[in-house]
Amino acid sequence: MKGLLKSKSAGSQFVLLTGIALTSFFILGLAGTLILSAVTGIPVLEFSDMSKLDYNKPGIITFLRGMQVIQFISLFIVPVFISANLFSTDVKKYLGLKAPKNIEYFIAGIIVLLVSLPLVTFLGELNRNIHFPSNIEKWMKSSEDEASRTVQALLSHRSIKDLLINIICIAGLAAVGEELLFRGIAQRLLIKMFKNPWIGIIISAILFSAMHMQFYGFIPRFVLGVLLGLIFWYSGSLWTAIAAHFIYDASLIVLAYFNPSIIADDTNLKLSNIALMAAVSFVFVVFIITWMKKKSAVSYSELYADDEIPLKDHPF
Repeated sequence: MKGLLKSKSAGSQFVLLTGIALTSFFILGLAGTLILSAVTGIPVLEFSDMSKLDYNKPGIITFLRGMQVIQFISLFIVPVFISANLFSTDVKKYLGLKAPKNIEYFIAGIIVLLVSLPLVTFLGELNRNIHFPSNIEKWMKSSEDEASRTVQALLSHRSIKDLLINIICIAGLAAVGEELLFRGIAQRLLIKMFKNPWIGIIISAILFSAMHMQFYGFIPRFVLGVLLGLIFWYSGSLWTAIAAHFIYDASLIVLAYFNPSIIADDTNLKLSNIALMAAVSFVFVVFIITWMKKKSAVSYSELYADDEIPLKDHPF
């Protein structure tokens, strides 16, 4: 089975990846949800209207956390490793699951995401101020509110045990799963498809942000996706992007634990008040990314050495 579809074009492989991901998500997701429903005793239909969901009902939080695990397995793990086995003969190398040549990339990757927080916050406020026709905006805000209520329910429990579970289920599973799918394989295929790292990274970041189905967080999440893509590309190791993603999400969870007002999302920040911090944040982000670029030894020829059609080195 290994390398069976290795000679297929990057475009064909990307379509196959999409098909495998959707099929796995539907079949395994449905099976997992039914099993979870049987274990918790909560009917699946109870989640048909999230706006009416009672988050204080016993078993609801367990069900939601179980759904995170199911999504992790059905949408990220299974499709990625099936596809990687079909498209290559060395899965770990193909996905970039190797240590970076420069161990400092771990530190640089984590720092660049953490210092990007003021910039991300500023972009989030800009995103919130974008207006659309009332009917579309109403639907967007409704979807956003439902997602927000779910996150608030998961983060509102105040024990150390709940904090650790949230770090594992929210930060851990998202970091590993999303980086495997969007950077490990999707970005790899897109870069090969367009023969340009920037295009591959940007399209992958768009898909990464769109997948969350939260328009009012689309722009900041897209920027984070680009940064994670650059961290992966310049380091040559997916572990650096996974580590940065995990620390970023875990830091936000810990901040929400000690400052519950963050969960309520009732802070109305003025753009003028955070613009300076965002500008400073942007400068630091550019500085660190530039350092990573200068230290990078990653090239097309190395990345695609085992592919059927080798790519020439491309300045980036």
